[in-house]
Amino acid sequence: MAAKQNDSPSAGEAFSVEDGVLCANDDLYWNHLEEFEAACAGALANVVRDSLGALEIDLTDVNFISSSFLGSLNTVVLQAGRLRKRVVLKVSQDVSWLFDIMGSRRNLDMRVV
Repeated sequence: MAAKQNDSPSAGEAFSVEDGVLCANDDLYWNHLEEFEAACAGALANVVRDSLGALEIDLTDVNFISSSFLGSLNTVVLQAGRLRKRVVLKVSQDVSWLFDIMGSRRNLDMRVV
């Protein structure tokens, strides 16, 4: 019996924290969604604990974002807003248009690089 082939990359850690910034290290496929949600929850808790003004998420190495991640990012923005915190999102030009289509760009401090 042949092994089932996964249609998305999974090598290495999908997310890391560098200098307090949550960084995505790969494209955002559905199979990393739970890991992303947990990483965001932990990072947002750190923002509150350390009395920081914003949760920073760096997606500059991302070329693909699944629709599941867009919904999850929107949830993170809402949660941060309830805590009176901002979300600063750094994205590449390749994916910035997704946030325009979603209409969520107005709720984010988005930096396109």
